[in-house]
Amino acid sequence: MIPKDQIEKLQNSVDIVDVIGERIDLKRSGSNYKARCPFHDEKTPSFMVSQTKQIYKCFGCGVSGDSINFVMSYDNLSYPDAIRHLAARYGVEIVEEYSGRSVDKSHDDRKELFRILNKYACDFFHENLLKEINAGTSEVAEYLKKRKMGIDLVKKFRLGFAPDNWNMLKLDNRFSDQTEDILIEAGLRKKNEKGNVYDQFRNRLMFPIFDTIGNVAAFSGRSLRDEVQPKYLNSPETAVYKKNEILYGLFQAMETIRKTREIILVEGNIDIITMHKFGFTSTVAICGTAFTENHARLIKRNCDKITILLDGDEAGKKSALKTAEILAEVGMVPGVVILPGASDPDSYLYSTGKEAMEKLLSCPLNIIDLVIQLHGGNKTTANEKAYLAKELIASISRIKDPVLLDVYSKEASEKSGVDLSIIKKEISNRSPDRSKKAKLSAETTLYCINPEDPVEFTVIYIMLTDESSRIKFISLLTADDFKNAEASKMFSSIYELYEEGEDIKLANILVDFDQKFKDFMIGFVFELEEAFFSVRNGEKDISPEKFEKAFGDSMKKIKLRNLGQKMNKLREELKYSDSSESQDEILKKMAALKTVQGELINGKN
Repeated sequence: MIPKDQIEKLQNSVDIVDVIGERIDLKRSGSNYKARCPFHDEKTPSFMVSQTKQIYKCFGCGVSGDSINFVMSYDNLSYPDAIRHLAARYGVEIVEEYSGRSVDKSHDDRKELFRILNKYACDFFHENLLKEINAGTSEVAEYLKKRKMGIDLVKKFRLGFAPDNWNMLKLDNRFSDQTEDILIEAGLRKKNEKGNVYDQFRNRLMFPIFDTIGNVAAFSGRSLRDEVQPKYLNSPETAVYKKNEILYGLFQAMETIRKTREIILVEGNIDIITMHKFGFTSTVAICGTAFTENHARLIKRNCDKITILLDGDEAGKKSALKTAEILAEVGMVPGVVILPGASDPDSYLYSTGKEAMEKLLSCPLNIIDLVIQLHGGNKTTANEKAYLAKELIASISRIKDPVLLDVYSKEASEKSGVDLSIIKKEISNRSPDRSKKAKLSAETTLYCINPEDPVEFTVIYIMLTDESSRIKFISLLTADDFKNAEASKMFSSIYELYEEGEDIKLANILVDFDQKFKDFMIGFVFELEEAFFSVRNGEKDISPEKFEKAFGDSMKKIKLRNLGQKMNKLREELKYSDSSESQDEILKKMAALKTVQGELINGKN
């Protein structure tokens, strides 16, 4: 524990204006300081900081406290961790008392132990990389040369190298006194089904992932050869690492972000390092998972302007739109830059240079323009404009900020040609209040499925049960192929666990779902267990042929369903099409789809 006198010593040594002013923009207001509250959405500042009393209070949402409380809330730290961070930041020595208990028995102390172990691992990997670089001829050194990452970037991001050895990390003296269970729980070692324990990362370029205050929370390891999968192997979630609460590179970018209040968001580890190399030092990256509302709120706490810079391929554009929608939902005004062709930030900078990137970043698209671009540009006929308006409404309907929603609604009306009152009426019909009422109504009943849902849950069951089918499904499907939200989420969870080399267990995946769905899914699994397995001599007998047939049948049903949806979309487009040339093109596409459908039905595809 941290004694009271040590806490008082810290509080007497720090200035709350410095602590809060490092994180948000404070402005003098009489004898106090004022800002927009970082803990709730507001336009008029109501967050007050008293330098004389060393306290803060928001008169909008009611939060209040001292420097330690603020750091706890803003940096998502426990009380002891907030004290330790402030003490380290301001050079205040504090003495902790442990009352004879071992360091790993409390939750806070275990988190601190994991941070220490991650720091040791980071040093271990970094030292190994420096040795490899000095040797000059190793595979990892050649990879760095190919990616044009010099020693300055290696040191800035504390890049490392995990040797191609099953036990090299464990044999290092820094870990010799730790049990295997602790190292496994910390995500540094792994146990397979046979009980063998080995280093989590081997023969990989290591990217340490820091939290906002500079602790090493986790690692991302990049294979040195593209044929070695997964390409990126990420740490499992631990007591100090939650994927949806961390952005890669945010710690390294914070100095610039505090000055500019701007963030550039990219998608890859290499992209962010290249962006920093070319001077774009406010760049951060999504870290081994889909962009979430938690990420959006983390960005909102730290900046006023956000620019999304993702790959120029079709997947990058769709990802950019989803990311922009989530950012807008929490009240930010995202700008989106789509790179030309299939470029990513790394390749674009090396092929065109810094000035070309600066020019692109200076002219970002907003959500409205992005939706229009994704659907082929401005529409001319009335029917095309109506179709576009529906897509625009879908993208802005979740926005809660009334000012932002009003601005986007007016622009959607202007660019689609649909009356503003109709736009607002449609948005109102999709409002969160309606969704909440529907959700409350649903919570009083059992989990309900649509007629097409069983095939999706059958796919999930097969992926959970049969490794061969799992790999094939992962290579052929994406989360977007699942229309049921829970099935799509389960597919994403299985995919992430597979990418990370983690065990794929139903119980672990269901933790993130409500009880109603858990009850349904467990019952569904039991039903399929009886269908796929027979029992001989008291043991389950696996039938590979059944899984092979189920794989084929499931893929066929999903393909036919997706083709049917494409056909329906073309029929909808045909209704809105006014030109004979456009109608002919749509009819050709429909004929081609019918041919594929026939082949699938007859077993030729």
